[in-house]
Amino acid sequence: MDTLAISPANLDIIEQNLHVLANNMTDVYQSVNNVTGHVNEIDNKVTSVTDTVKTLEEEIKSFMLEIREHSIVGNARQTILMDENELNKKFGHYDEIRRRINGILQSTDINAIKKSTIENISEESLINTPNYYLAPALVALCAWILNNKELAYKSLKEAMVRDDEKTSLLFCLINLRVGRVSSSIKWLNRYLDMQDPTKMDSKIITILDAVTSGVFGPVAKEICINKISMWLKEINNLNEYKEKQKERFVKYFRENKKELKDDLFPYIHHYSTDYEYLKDTLSISYSYNTIYNKLKDITNVEFKGNDENKIKIDNLLNLLVFSYEKEELELRKDIDKNKQIIYYNGDVKKALKKFENTSKIYKEQNDILTHLTNIVLEHKTINPNIETRKYALALEKPIIKDAFDEISDNTNVLSDIKISINEWQATTKDGSNEKELKKSLDTYVEKLFEKELNDTNYFNLRMFISIIIGLITMFLSKNSPVMTLLIFIVTLSYNAYEVFITYKKRTNIFIKIKKNQKSASDILTNIIAEIVDYSFIYKNNLKNKERFISFIDSLNPNEYIKSTINERNITLNKGV
Repeated sequence: MDTLAISPANLDIIEQNLHVLANNMTDVYQSVNNVTGHVNEIDNKVTSVTDTVKTLEEEIKSFMLEIREHSIVGNARQTILMDENELNKKFGHYDEIRRRINGILQSTDINAIKKSTIENISEESLINTPNYYLAPALVALCAWILNNKELAYKSLKEAMVRDDEKTSLLFCLINLRVGRVSSSIKWLNRYLDMQDPTKMDSKIITILDAVTSGVFGPVAKEICINKISMWLKEINNLNEYKEKQKERFVKYFRENKKELKDDLFPYIHHYSTDYEYLKDTLSISYSYNTIYNKLKDITNVEFKGNDENKIKIDNLLNLLVFSYEKEELELRKDIDKNKQIIYYNGDVKKALKKFENTSKIYKEQNDILTHLTNIVLEHKTINPNIETRKYALALEKPIIKDAFDEISDNTNVLSDIKISINEWQATTKDGSNEKELKKSLDTYVEKLFEKELNDTNYFNLRMFISIIIGLITMFLSKNSPVMTLLIFIVTLSYNAYEVFITYKKRTNIFIKIKKNQKSASDILTNIIAEIVDYSFIYKNNLKNKERFISFIDSLNPNEYIKSTINERNITLNKGV
C-alpha cells in the first residue's frame, strides 16, 4: 500500500486554517456569551413583567371582589327595604293589634281605659285585619271587659276558626292572669290536646317554662306531666326521631373531647398500629368529666324566677301576642338574613352560616324531642328558664344514655394493644406481661442473627481441606521427619487461625445481638411505660364515666316542676 505523504507546505496551510478556525470559535463563543447576556436580560425583564402582571391581577381581583361585595351589600339593603315595605303593608295592622291587646291587659288593672275607647278598638280591628286571629280575639277580650257575652262568644268562635291553637293558649293565659285558674286549665287542656308530638310549635317551650316555674299550679302540673309522657311514648315508637336526637348528643359529646398531641405518647404512636384508636378512646374518655360538669351544672343552678306570678304570665302573653304569623315570619327571616350579609360586608358564606345558627328561633315547628334537645343544648338561642332545662334534661335521659354508650367504651377495659418492632409483633392490655414480651423479643432478635451464626461455624470446609492436604503431604514425606513435622505445624497453625477468626466473628455477632436486644428492649420498655401511663389515665377517666352514668340515672323529671299557685276565684266582671 502506498504511504500518504504530507508536505511542510500542506502542514502550514493546515496550521493556518486551524488558527482561523480557533479565532472563529472564539468569536462564536463571544457571540454566544452576548446572546446569553441578552437572553438573561430578557429573562429578567420577563420576570419583572410577570411580577407586575401578578400584582396587577391581584389588584384587579381585589377590586372586583370589592365591587362584588358592594353590589351584594347594596342588593341586601334594597331587599331589606322591599321586605320592610311589604311587611308594613301586609302586616302593619298586626303589630297595632298586638300592642292594643297588650295595652288593654295592662290598663284594666287600673281601670285606665274608657268604654268608648274599647268599643272603637274592637270594631276598627275587625275591619282592618280580616284574617288575623288576634283581631276577633281582641273583640272577644273587649266584649269580655264590657260584659257583652253574646259578642264575646261570637268573636271567640271566629278567633278559634282562624287559629284554634293560638286562641286557646291566649285565653288560657288571660284567664290565668286574672286568677281564673280553673278556666285557664280548661283552655290549657284544649291547647295540649291539639298538639302533635312530631310537629309542635316552639311555643310549647313557653308552656313548659310556665309549668316548671309553677305559674299554672299543681293541677296543670299533673295535666302536663301526663301529656308529655303520652307524647314521648308515642314518639319513642318512631325510631327516626330518637336517632336524630341521639346523633345530636353524640356530636355534642365528641365536641367536648380533649384533643391529644401525638408527642404525648411518641412510642405508642410509632410502634402500635392501634394508636389512632387508642388516641380517640383516651380523647373521648377526657370528655366524661367535661360533659358531666356541664350537664351537672344545669341541675346545680338555682331557679331565680320572680315571685310575682303575674309578671311571669305577662311575659308569656307578650311572647304569644308578639309572635309572628307564617307569611310574616318568612319576611322577617329574609330581613335578618340580609342584615347578616350587610354586617359581614357581602361575605355571603359567613352571613349564611351566622343566619343558620340563629334561624333556629324562626323555625316554626319541630318534634317534641327536638324541642327538648334545643332546651338542653341551644339554651342561649331560645332562652328557657333553668327549671325547664333541668326538666328537659331529665326527660331525655334514655337518649343521653344511648348517645353516651355510643361514644364510650362499654367494656370499661382496654382491649389488647398491638405492638410492632420491625417484624416482631405482640399484644398487651396494660403492660403487665412485660417479662414475657421481653423474652419473646430477645428470641426474635437472636433469630435475626441465626443464619449469620450458622455461617460462622468453628469447623468449616477450608479447615477440612487443609487437614486432608496436610495428611496427604505428611504421608508422602514420612521418610523426612522434619518435613512431616513442618507440615503438621503449618496445618495446625492454619486451623488455629481459622478458629480464631471464627471466634472473633462470632464474638462480634453476639455483641451485635446483645446491642440489638438492648436497643429493642429499651424501645419495648418505653412502649410499656407509655401503655402503663395511658392505662392509668384511662382508668382514672373511667371513674368520671361511672359518675356521669350515676348522675344521669338519678335524674327525675318531676323534681323540676314547681307548684306555687293555689286555686283562686277571681273574675273580671262576669267573665267568659
